Amino acid sequence: MSDHVWLKGEIVTTGTEILLGQIVDTNAAWIAQRLNAVGINLYYKSTVGDNEERLRELLKVSMARSDVVIVTGGLGPTADDITREAIAGAVGDTLVLDQPTVENLRKRFSNWGTRMTANNEQQALIPQSASIVPNPVGTAPGFRVSRQGCALFALPGVPREMKRMMEDHVLPYLQAQTRGQGAIRTRTLRTIGIGESSIDHEIRDLMASENPTVGLAAHTGQADVRLTARGLTESAADTMLDEMEAEVRTRIGAHIYSDQKDKDIAEHIADLLKLKGERIAIYEYHTQGMITERLENAGGACVLDSLWARVPDLATRVSACIPEAEEEPAFRQSLADIAALLADASDATCHLVVLGTTGEDHGVYQRRRGFTHALFRSSRGEQCIRFGFGGTDSLTAIWIGNRCFDLIRRNLLELA
Repeated sequence: MSDHVWLKGEIVTTGTEILLGQIVDTNAAWIAQRLNAVGINLYYKSTVGDNEERLRELLKVSMARSDVVIVTGGLGPTADDITREAIAGAVGDTLVLDQPTVENLRKRFSNWGTRMTANNEQQALIPQSASIVPNPVGTAPGFRVSRQGCALFALPGVPREMKRMMEDHVLPYLQAQTRGQGAIRTRTLRTIGIGESSIDHEIRDLMASENPTVGLAAHTGQADVRLTARGLTESAADTMLDEMEAEVRTRIGAHIYSDQKDKDIAEHIADLLKLKGERIAIYEYHTQGMITERLENAGGACVLDSLWARVPDLATRVSACIPEAEEEPAFRQSLADIAALLADASDATCHLVVLGTTGEDHGVYQRRRGFTHALFRSSRGEQCIRFGFGGTDSLTAIWIGNRCFDLIRRNLLELA
């Protein structure tokens, strides 16, 4: 792979409505995924409003630092469609009218039974040295222009049109440049029960690797380890990912619950309970039912015991166990009492009880943190854990839910 030339890619999205957040830029994400698939190293993504001067100056910089630049948007017939003028200025070209494109436009409008207005001819203007990129599903064609080793593609911003042109012309062109070699593959290792800084401490030396690269992505109450490998083939890249994943697992494997980037911890617990043939009864005092709701929404309805509906007086008996003062010794006793009530009223094989402080100023990021105690019982034994935060806000409930799911996971998998 040492003699393989990896092309540097860049994406430029145009449009004031995208710049201001009035429209979400889904094009850039889609293009990025396709560039990865053909082995293009994507280094930059930029968004520029409908301003010819600013776009022109950005494109000069982009073409100087990248081998491939994909520009989307601004090729229509209106006054704010300034992409073609900006590109012509950036490469020192004049705009010329492409007559075959004009004729195609006239035929399209004729077929639609409408008259083509003069401003539509603007869509047929391209830089003099450019090559047309046909648009079979829209009116505005794209084009490719090359300068000093950089190929710049201008494509419409309409996703349906852009995707068709990428698939039909841009990606085949890039694959020809790379001789069909090169693939960039990624893998996400989802963790629970370990913070981002602790992961960094354990695998910091691995994060210095250039290929595969290792990075971290923090989420609410958990973090991911992201691996990216470049290989001449997908198989070669996957082999490198396998080797790096194995090394990461030797360091923090007990905290990794999935290598699927969209796998939520609640979904993992639902699957785990099903796999183990377990049913769970849950009582949560201050988390607004969010732990139960997350498990149910993740496909765990079949593993949840609906004992609260079956045993009408259970809520009253449980409420009698809640101490008046939110003090830790009383809470610890209540955990055991409520767990016993659940065991008597339920035929579930597992029981989770969660009690914590309810102060309005308590929470993970509140003025005071409070505390939470959780107890999980199964045929494998009983485990209790204390969290250094309580409160009733939704963010705190996510943190507590994640910690409780990790408590369940460790019990069911018999992890230390």
